[in-house]
Amino acid sequence: MKISRQNFLLTVGQSITAFLLPYFLSIKKVFGNTYPSKVDLVVVKTEHITKKAIYAMVEKGLKEMGGIERFVKNGAKVVIKPNIGFNSDPQRAHTTNPILVEAVATMCKKAGGKVTIMDRPVHNARLCYRSSGIEDAAKNAGVEYEYMNRDKFKTVEVPGGINLDTLDVYEDVLEADCIINMPIAKHHSAAGLTLAMKNLMGVISGNRGYYHINLHRNIVDFNKAVKVHLVILDGLRILTKHGPSSGSPEDIKETKMLIFGTNPVMVDAYAAQHLFGIEPSSISYLNLASQSGMGSINVNTYSTITKTV
Repeated sequence: MKISRQNFLLTVGQSITAFLLPYFLSIKKVFGNTYPSKVDLVVVKTEHITKKAIYAMVEKGLKEMGGIERFVKNGAKVVIKPNIGFNSDPQRAHTTNPILVEAVATMCKKAGGKVTIMDRPVHNARLCYRSSGIEDAAKNAGVEYEYMNRDKFKTVEVPGGINLDTLDVYEDVLEADCIINMPIAKHHSAAGLTLAMKNLMGVISGNRGYYHINLHRNIVDFNKAVKVHLVILDGLRILTKHGPSSGSPEDIKETKMLIFGTNPVMVDAYAAQHLFGIEPSSISYLNLASQSGMGSINVNTYSTITKTV
């Protein structure tokens, strides 16, 4: 039987479609309708800081970043690292907003992640977890929280370290499939600002006083040793003076913003400029990180999506 060229091409097309359709359906099943975002940062703003608004901000930000499935696969070990450094009430803006942590943990668990929240606080860990509201946040989200065990730190090399050759990093962080860095934005008397890069001191063992010698270079090395997968910066209420653990209500500013990104250098540079009005190049660790090829600090070149909920 003679087959026309048109019928032949139609038959071939149908065969290719039948062959590839299960493959594309399997991709959709795994990733849903979300795809890796090509933007550098997603900024989500709100008019009122309420629990409902914070949950909506997290949902919107993660969606614009490509969806929670981009970062958290079913069965993945997820470490959420907020700032729980001080025995302070959340209203003092010393620690990451607990409702924000709860919202992120809830979405990670919903995606199938095995979630643990942790930090190495300056003050007593149990007091810090409780007073900051993070303990309740973990319980509300139905996820684990862990007080770091001094025997669970492992020595790792710092690739291309500018001041340190090795660091002792918490084992669970090293073994995590996904690390979500969740700092609060605040003034810091020694570093200028404590944001995402500085927040990684809380997964590293050792004497904090020692690390404060050559602090800016050490902050860069923390981020060379530990690569996070996602940063969600708490810019809801920021501490503008007398940080990291002092200040008065007058020093707290409601900026009502969350910043999402995968590069902590870029997140910090944007936060410095847009939350504090500080030129990123005036922060030594940002300059050093940029010079080390860890990310641009020229905020004007970033691809940024801004949303309001």
